[in-house]
Amino acid sequence: MDNLVTANLKQRPIRTIISVIGVALGVVLVVLMVGLSHGVLQEQGRRNSNVGAELLFTRPNNYGPGTSSVLSLPVQYAPKIAEINGVQAVSPVGQYLKPSNQSFGMEMVEGIDIDTYQKVTNLSIDQGKTLSEDNEVIVDPIYAKDKKVKIGDSIDLFGHKFYVSGIYQPEIGARIKIKLSMMQNLLGSKDRCSFVFVKCQTTSNQEQVATNILSTLPGNKVLFTREIQSLYEKGLPAVNTFVKAVVVVSIIISILVIMLAMYTTITERTREIGVLKSLGASKSFIIFEIEKEALLISVLGTLLGYLVAITGRWLIIKNTSLIIDLELKWLLYAALVGILSGLIGALYPALKVANQDPVKALSYE
Repeated sequence: MDNLVTANLKQRPIRTIISVIGVALGVVLVVLMVGLSHGVLQEQGRRNSNVGAELLFTRPNNYGPGTSSVLSLPVQYAPKIAEINGVQAVSPVGQYLKPSNQSFGMEMVEGIDIDTYQKVTNLSIDQGKTLSEDNEVIVDPIYAKDKKVKIGDSIDLFGHKFYVSGIYQPEIGARIKIKLSMMQNLLGSKDRCSFVFVKCQTTSNQEQVATNILSTLPGNKVLFTREIQSLYEKGLPAVNTFVKAVVVVSIIISILVIMLAMYTTITERTREIGVLKSLGASKSFIIFEIEKEALLISVLGTLLGYLVAITGRWLIIKNTSLIIDLELKWLLYAALVGILSGLIGALYPALKVANQDPVKALSYE
């Protein structure tokens, strides 16, 4: 009977191919969308944890860098923190998440005070010059390569033209940086920032410095930059909701495709199934054979989905600055979604045909 399953698939190649593609689509949605959301979070976390400062001071209602487009922290906190025992330098930073101008998705813009920022981080200007004018911007090499911009080119931000004055190293924080004072003016947030980077006099003393800051300025929040990446990797509630939505959509697509394909296929084979039942085939036998056919389609669709997802990941990473993280856990989840959806989708047609009267099935035209 296994030969009967493969023969049925070969007899209707177009329908089989469409069914396989439908399952593959669900797998691709899960693998690429989840991989993209997790990859972007982890990359942003890595960049924010690689700044060189040991501590990040912010308001308690802020999750951390890169999660808000509101400058909610008064910059007056910075000089107060600088006076605390164990602090070497501080730098207020503004971050704003905006829609990308040249591609899909979002991009982060960072407002910095270049003098203090270089004191708490290891940022250096690799090409061009540092920020000196309000309409200037510095970018990292990845952004310059991805967007094909060079020194002197213009970038549109907040409805204003900015000119690339320099390219900085290494990759830290947002890829685009402008003067904090300019960001405050454009966003109508005078004397405000998103958080304050804190560099300690000695790295080994950072826990004590964090305690000193919170005791001097209670009611606020201090994060260790070494932990920022793990915070991003845990994901945000909105991202987790997005992932669940993608999985649900993938399951629905796969179930509907398999159900439609198997229903029409079984309808065409009504007489054949009537012959099997007249020869003594049980209901469970017929259901099992139909489910085996759906399982084969689902496995082929899952393998095709993997191939498309891996190829798509390679093309996206090669041509953009986006990061897609293909986690083994989600590859297994995607396979489970594809296979279970196929089996569930074939269940109703299988039950329907298994309960048919063999006499009526044999007389079906």
